[in-house]
Amino acid sequence: MSSLIAQVPEQRAITTIAFTQPTPILPKAPLLSLVVADFLQRYDPKNKATLTKLKSTLPIFIELVGDKPITNILQADVNNYFDQVQKLPIRHDAKMFRGMSLTKIIATHSGRCIAEGTFRSTYRASVSLLLNWAYVHYKDQGFPSLSVNGAVYRGDRSHGINKQRALTQDEIKLLFTHSLMRKYAADASKAHYCWLPLIGLFTGARINEVCQLNPFTDIQQDQATSIWYFHFTDENEAADGVSKSIKTHSSHRIVPIHSKLIALGFLDYVERIKGQNDKHLFPAWKPNHGKASARVSKWFIRYLGKIGLRDKTEGARLSGFHCFRHTFITYGIQHKIAGTFAITGHETDVVDGLGKISSVAKGYWTQAITDNIFEKQATIERFDFGDFFVRPV
Repeated sequence: MSSLIAQVPEQRAITTIAFTQPTPILPKAPLLSLVVADFLQRYDPKNKATLTKLKSTLPIFIELVGDKPITNILQADVNNYFDQVQKLPIRHDAKMFRGMSLTKIIATHSGRCIAEGTFRSTYRASVSLLLNWAYVHYKDQGFPSLSVNGAVYRGDRSHGINKQRALTQDEIKLLFTHSLMRKYAADASKAHYCWLPLIGLFTGARINEVCQLNPFTDIQQDQATSIWYFHFTDENEAADGVSKSIKTHSSHRIVPIHSKLIALGFLDYVERIKGQNDKHLFPAWKPNHGKASARVSKWFIRYLGKIGLRDKTEGARLSGFHCFRHTFITYGIQHKIAGTFAITGHETDVVDGLGKISSVAKGYWTQAITDNIFEKQATIERFDFGDFFVRPV
């Protein structure tokens, strides 16, 4: 037995060495401002109207939330932003607030604040787009899941408070026959003061859509039918200093030029501008920051005031060029004019002659821009606002 035991090898102690895993060095979370800059850089440049809105509102979001690492942004920060931003004055960029931080402006301002419609369609909508995009693209870097559901308007300026109304027939007559308008009509250098509101009335187009028209590319005659038309688009050549923008996809459209405008000499005016080799339909109004209508809208607001037509009634204002769009659509609805919304560029699921069709079916429709120009001309000619218009020199 003893010899057997002796043959068993001696058992040695095994030493275990513990290896500690190194702590991974995580990349530093980017600042909110860098994420916003990336978002704006990658946003669809064709959607110029929304992009402009984003560029004007998201810096406010950064300032009020704080330019902090994205991992530090809390839902409470977003909720507090909406509580604070609705306290901003209507024009927080006015001279009286120059040099002041937004926080100080909010703390010292005691006048009228932004309306509910502006709060919802501008500030809330912009932040919603940012948060949804950032969560998809920066989730791996710690961007939290945030919501705009806490954006509750607590002001006293209800939705629609800034909405404009249609002009009455008497107001239309006053606007176009006032002595000041007659003075403009008698001076060839001031003809643009006449043509701008005339185009607005007979097309229902937005002011920037009209002002960015290039007389060489956007005012054309259809070769097949000889019908003259406006082409509202951001795809044709723009004048120097103008960055064309169209609000929605359906806003890309043609609108036949009403016979009333032609009778008043509009095509002669267009030829005169083209003879000057100018790509601005209204060269006297210079664009500002790429927007063709920046200075024009202010002139028209002043004109309404000078002739006594300014109406500040909340929810039914008469305070700017958009009143023509309300007037045109109201006339079309009251007179049951089919095709009104195709003229104004509103999306609709009804196609003239076919009735209501699905978006899928419309997707199969290969349409040239002038395919339905006869229908549109018939529509536009049904708008009759009177025979009192003064012919510009």
